Amino acid sequence: MNEQHEKIYTLMSRKLAEEASAEELEELDALLAEHPELQYAFSMVTELSPLPKPTDPPTADELERKNRGAARIQRLFDEEAAAVPVRRLKPRWPWMAAASVVLLAGVAAVWALRGKNSLEQVVVETRFGPKQQEVQLPDGTTVTLNAGSKLVYDEAALASGKREVRLEGEGFFKVKADEQHPFIIKTGKVDVRVLGTTFNLKAYPEDNRVETFLISGRVEVAYEENGRKTRMQLRPSERFIVSLPAVEIRGNTPPPPPVLKSAAPDEMRAAVMEPGWLTGRLELENVTFEQLVNELERWYDVKITIKNEQLKAEIFTGTFDSKSLPEVLEALQYTLQFKYSIDENRKTVELW
Repeated sequence: MNEQHEKIYTLMSRKLAEEASAEELEELDALLAEHPELQYAFSMVTELSPLPKPTDPPTADELERKNRGAARIQRLFDEEAAAVPVRRLKPRWPWMAAASVVLLAGVAAVWALRGKNSLEQVVVETRFGPKQQEVQLPDGTTVTLNAGSKLVYDEAALASGKREVRLEGEGFFKVKADEQHPFIIKTGKVDVRVLGTTFNLKAYPEDNRVETFLISGRVEVAYEENGRKTRMQLRPSERFIVSLPAVEIRGNTPPPPPVLKSAAPDEMRAAVMEPGWLTGRLELENVTFEQLVNELERWYDVKITIKNEQLKAEIFTGTFDSKSLPEVLEALQYTLQFKYSIDENRKTVELW
């Protein structure tokens, strides 16, 4: 299987497991458009019924459909694999057909395995906009999710002591103390390990950075730096920011090194209760204009287009307390030179 087919295999598996991000779904669509022979293979896998809800065991009918689908995949694999040496198809088709079947079998196997082990998996997602959602985990930990966030966890594992969750977005965690069972949050390239603590974790994929702000207790942040696994232990009032490469292409300028900061006394006093976003306060510190726009899109549930590329790299720090979007944009115009237009019907904004 070549590198591109491996990529398609991985993306198919993530989509079937409902773990793929919006960017990964777009990438999968583009790759399948380049490989139409795999479209049919993927459609066969998706004919198998979707995974049941975490609390619902598979019905006899669902199991029968899965078995029928698996049998069809196996027949297709046997028939096409046997036909490859005959070379009756067009020059490149036998190899591609065989690759398609191998890919299909691999995806189906991963999907079947995930389906078997994911009955207790819970996915909590929040939409864009000013609303948040509080989640009570089986181990007693409480998580409040900010807009456009996703929390994935296994109920049975958490209840039995394997305390591990995955976060995309921003969450305010109050982790129940348990010295024997550390609580681990995975965000992709950065993991946070805690025992019993209160902290805020921000890890939106589109921001290309992970920010941990410790309020009480202790946490350990694990990340890769220069190809090596590095760990940083935080104390209360410390904020740790790990920047990630926007696009991993050889020759790119590496991201800036991680930054450790101590919160100002007034910021710490406010955070002792809860972070600003929980009370309608939008707080931004040393972010690029592009990251600021990502924040505004999530906060106000709009699509914002930056037409002036030079604006994207501008750096901004500031706080907005319960402001409307026009008020925020007008305030930004005092420090950054740009104009804007808002289409309220389409919920879009253009900046130039």
